[in-house]
Amino acid sequence: MVNLFRVTILCCLCMIATQVNAHGEDISSADPAFNIMEKINEARSLLEKSNGLGYDEHRVTARRKNGARQSDRTPPVISRRVLYRQQIALAILDKKTGCIIEKRYWLDTEEIIRANRMRNTREDNTGPAKMPRFHPYIASRNFEVVVNWWNTFNSDLSVKNKGQDNAEQYVVLANKYLIPNRGGSAHGSHRNGSRYLDIVYVPYSRALHSEAMIDAGKAFLNNQVAQAFTDLREKQVKSRGYSGRLATDTMSENFIKCLLINEHSDPGWMLSTKDKGRWVAERFLILLAANGERAFRFSDSRTGALGIAQIMPETYAHVVNIYPGADLIGDVDRGRAEMANAIKASILVCDDLQSAVVRNMRDDSSSFQQNYRRLFDAKSEEEVDEIRAAMYNGGPKKYILATGSINPRVQETVSYVKKFNFIRSLNMFE
Repeated sequence: MVNLFRVTILCCLCMIATQVNAHGEDISSADPAFNIMEKINEARSLLEKSNGLGYDEHRVTARRKNGARQSDRTPPVISRRVLYRQQIALAILDKKTGCIIEKRYWLDTEEIIRANRMRNTREDNTGPAKMPRFHPYIASRNFEVVVNWWNTFNSDLSVKNKGQDNAEQYVVLANKYLIPNRGGSAHGSHRNGSRYLDIVYVPYSRALHSEAMIDAGKAFLNNQVAQAFTDLREKQVKSRGYSGRLATDTMSENFIKCLLINEHSDPGWMLSTKDKGRWVAERFLILLAANGERAFRFSDSRTGALGIAQIMPETYAHVVNIYPGADLIGDVDRGRAEMANAIKASILVCDDLQSAVVRNMRDDSSSFQQNYRRLFDAKSEEEVDEIRAAMYNGGPKKYILATGSINPRVQETVSYVKKFNFIRSLNMFE
């Protein structure tokens, strides 16, 4: 499977005769053919070898809250350094010449915070974002940056020559972005001082949207998920819900693939597109093809979920503890960031969640539990997958034993399962 993936990657020619935008519309293009993976690797190498990103901090002070516990030695004022601006470096492909150049810009931290909030609340979702503004270095002033959609290092950016309407000539292939250092440097990052990391990432852009890239992403995901199942199977990791069965025998590889795509699918995009979410799912696969094991490594949610499987820290620590034979990485942050390990953890999270339901149906002496068992046993494999997805989103209580149904009152979970069904109905892995 590894060799198949490499062959697929090498065949990723960027012959963008037809591209697809966020609304499912075809975009014609007459660009020359480039080996897009070679260009992506060239762009990534350029940024990794370039100087570290600049940043500026200032010191802010604030008085401790009256309710805070203090000792006689505790100072009444807290002083800390705060980032107020940071650089971003862009690796830009000129499609006319095939050349890749680096351009640097300053971003205001307050504007980044406002842009993140606008994305989360969809305040700026109808066109190019107004925030953050890209302030160029002198050497970068001949390029203007348009923020098509802001999401820090995974932003969809366009560039054009100042005063010209030639954005189609250029592609932002990769960027170098500054993030907080929460535990030392990791694969795909470099230390920048003691408090930050420089990461290099290939964001989605419509110029990368081709069948070759989609196929490469599928091959990569197939390989990663198959390897996770194989590893757990070879370690004979037992299911907690079904006695005598392996955890990997209680669910399909296809389910896990759809679940991972769902974790990174924007509900607004997925549920509003005319193509039933195909563009959103393909976007995920393209990010996998372009970034490999680095994809989604630094993707975190406001609630603390991290990595390709978007597992919460408490949930990850729990599965490490109850599945010792799986040999999962002990460090909570690194374990959720490392793709191969995180996929194995997601399989075990699903098994543990389902075991909570099964345990409540084991006592056959109760007529209630007999009814719970009858309702659950009548479920098709597709319905059980929907229940697993709902519980992955919000815990075992999202399945109501008494009615044998998913809780309809939690809109987030209802939308999550609807997205899952959209992805599954695309039959992308059959």
